[in-house]
Amino acid sequence: MARLTGTHLLILAIVLLFLAARLDAWWQDREWLAAADAAATGITQAQARLQDERLGIDLLPDGHYLSHEQIDGLLRSTGDRPGTFTYRRKPQGIYTVSAQGLDGRQHISNQYLQGYAPFTVSNVMLPMYVIAQRKSYMFDHVQYRGQMDVWQTSREGFLYPRGDCEDHAIVLADWLIEMGEDARVVIGDYRGTGHAWVVLFKDGREYLLEATRKEGVSPSRTYPLALLEPGYHPQVMFNRHLLWVNTGSRFNSRYSGKQWSLRSRLHRRPL
Repeated sequence: MARLTGTHLLILAIVLLFLAARLDAWWQDREWLAAADAAATGITQAQARLQDERLGIDLLPDGHYLSHEQIDGLLRSTGDRPGTFTYRRKPQGIYTVSAQGLDGRQHISNQYLQGYAPFTVSNVMLPMYVIAQRKSYMFDHVQYRGQMDVWQTSREGFLYPRGDCEDHAIVLADWLIEMGEDARVVIGDYRGTGHAWVVLFKDGREYLLEATRKEGVSPSRTYPLALLEPGYHPQVMFNRHLLWVNTGSRFNSRYSGKQWSLRSRLHRRPL
């Protein structure tokens, strides 16, 4: 029988530590995904859809106010057609955005962020990992029989197994916001193609979260700095109440500073 040397024992110890770490990660994955399954099971379709709210919009910086009735008139003027619409006012330009929901109606973009977190976590990398495991990418025109730009709410985004870029971004941003983070959905283009993603402001830095990414996503891998992702060209970003517009270059890779103009504040309360 061969005698184990100190080198053999060291190698064996390293292997055992590696296997123990892999087993612990596998077990944590099972716990997280089980928690996600339980959260999704607890959502009804009625809870997931957009709820009727009484809205008001402060147009910034001049403070002009749009009432619920005026907002409803703007939304109905679209004919509730599929697609994303921008609303402008001279001289400021874009002040808000709307999109069609699964209910077939147009709604203000901020409304799709419902204040939802599937379950409580402390690791900011974990939400994107869970979403990557649970949700597959599918173009709207494939999923909705030719209709373009149909948005899911954050609850619908977690409940339904398929969605496109804004569906991934909305559920991810809302989860991070519920964790107390400053996260926003960004609308723009990626290398010339319309796209949506998430920007996270944390500890004085800006991180770009590609919510549709499926490969190489891990709870232990940090998000990339936005400055290192020049292929993303932001136009508008929003959270649950505020909307900002990029007034500088479309090739801007920063998400703060004078090139970003705060254009509106949405007031929301249940009807």
